[in-house]
Amino acid sequence: MIKTDRFYVETVGTGTPLLFLPAAGFSGKEGLNIAEHLKDKFETHLIDLPGLGRSKRMDGKVTSISMANWAKDYLDQQGIAKALLIGHSLGGAIWLALAVHYPERVKKLILLDQGHKPYPRVPKAEFGIYSFAFPFLNSCVYLFGERFLNKLTKLFTQEEKERRDINKEVMEFCNQTNIQTNRYVKIAIEDAPDFSSDALPLLLGYYNLHLPNLLKQVRVETCLFYGTFEQI
Repeated sequence: MIKTDRFYVETVGTGTPLLFLPAAGFSGKEGLNIAEHLKDKFETHLIDLPGLGRSKRMDGKVTSISMANWAKDYLDQQGIAKALLIGHSLGGAIWLALAVHYPERVKKLILLDQGHKPYPRVPKAEFGIYSFAFPFLNSCVYLFGERFLNKLTKLFTQEEKERRDINKEVMEFCNQTNIQTNRYVKIAIEDAPDFSSDALPLLLGYYNLHLPNLLKQVRVETCLFYGTFEQI
């Protein structure tokens, strides 16, 4: 385990460093299946997202350059000159920002379901009914800045959770996504972070990214995997 004042990271395997960032709603352990598959040749760093996991939140207005600086700071702390990167969804967006702003720090980039289509203005698939608040929240943060985010703390800080039925959550997730249940899915769901106001700066920064435009600017070796959608 690597724990600094800003980053929470678990490592698996030995060898060349490989950095993994998860999708929103998951901890770095979402990449455990990748890490264990590659453990004989790679030391995979399973990194929690800032504010959406156990890594410290990002403050102020989050942009592609602040995402890139956050990622670069981790590389600097670990003494990694050029990184091998895997990122899923939001995690992929952070690595994408790093590749655009600091291409000299990226050896190879693997994007999982990221960059091929814009982030929806109403992200219903990700946040359900709460997605309809995103355009409003985004406008308020643009107008009023950090002090508006601070006022949202009570609204988005969760009360103590009821006892969870992990097996039920796993079954529901697998049925929804049409995948088979396995221990990796269970670990990812069991370790999923609570949602709080600490997540909002990153989520709103992600909401405002122009992802296909970022992808067009990438000049490092990149491999993109995504599920097919109508007209995509």
